[in-house]
Amino acid sequence: MRSRATAIGLSVAIMALFIAALLSLGLAGANKQPGEPRLVSIQMDDGKQQAQAKQQQVSSPKVAKIAEPPKTPVPSPPEPTPTTPPPPNYIKLSHDDFAASDIGAIGRRSEAVAAANAAAARAAATGPGEGPKGVHLYAAQWYREPNDAELRPFLSGANAPPGSWATIACQTIDHFHVENCQELDEYPLGSGLARGLRRASWQFLVWPPRIDGKPQVGTWVRIRFDFTKG
Repeated sequence: MRSRATAIGLSVAIMALFIAALLSLGLAGANKQPGEPRLVSIQMDDGKQQAQAKQQQVSSPKVAKIAEPPKTPVPSPPEPTPTTPPPPNYIKLSHDDFAASDIGAIGRRSEAVAAANAAAARAAATGPGEGPKGVHLYAAQWYREPNDAELRPFLSGANAPPGSWATIACQTIDHFHVENCQELDEYPLGSGLARGLRRASWQFLVWPPRIDGKPQVGTWVRIRFDFTKG
């Protein structure tokens, strides 16, 4: 009994000393000045929680979402623009216009125009002419001179010795043609040259006389042919 009582008393004494030591530590910390180190309680962990947290992070990694780049709209192809076909690279000409564009005849036409103007000036200064009903006759200037093949059918029965000639009077109309042709004179007399020339006159093309640069369509002209032996 004594030994048991002694053990109990020692235990109580040890507990009292332990409590006193704890109390002394708390009182000592309360009397410390600001800035002095204090005892801080630290909760010790056995490391299991940290290991579990690391396992969770490894087992379930977070996948970062990659933002898709914005889609660029594809432009639609432009609508085809209707195009008009180009104009033809040629000029339509009538028969008379084509004949008038003959470069080789430009000089002859200029001379013909000048001669017709001079003839008109001379006729205006004289009295009544020798044409039908006293009209003035202008010397004809050929737009296109007829060839032998065009005249031969109408002069087949005529007597045309060397040096013979014939003269007719014709009225100018549109497109360089003449009409109302009449026989004026011929040599030799009675040779029939003037008659044949009048019959072939529907093929003749002459420039109408000009006054102040203006063609005088409807005026009368004198057409003379000189025949040579050939």
